[in-house]
Amino acid sequence: MIYLIASIVINIIGQTVLKYGVNKISPLIFNLSGLMKIASSPWILGGIGFYGISAVFWIFALSKFNLNIAYPLLSASYIFIVLSSWIFLKEPVTLPQIIGIALISAGVYVLFGLK
Repeated sequence: MIYLIASIVINIIGQTVLKYGVNKISPLIFNLSGLMKIASSPWILGGIGFYGISAVFWIFALSKFNLNIAYPLLSASYIFIVLSSWIFLKEPVTLPQIIGIALISAGVYVLFGLK
């Protein structure tokens, strides 16, 4: 279970760092200049690094769990991404997002809490 949790947590960190990096170099246009901004941003490169480490933990998690168990648990990351973006990136959280988080939480509970 530790591999799965580590993959999810590191993925959340990576996504948050990527978004922070993108915010620092915005506006970002898909051209050579934009690609150079991405390649030279320590925040974006760090986010990609976290994402890669997360993938390694995910591979180990898949060696221990069936995909039909492991993959639905990734939906828990949506909950923590919203919290992370609200806390660290100061992004607003809307009522529909809160309702969505509640539904995702209920779904995870139904999948795994009712055994």
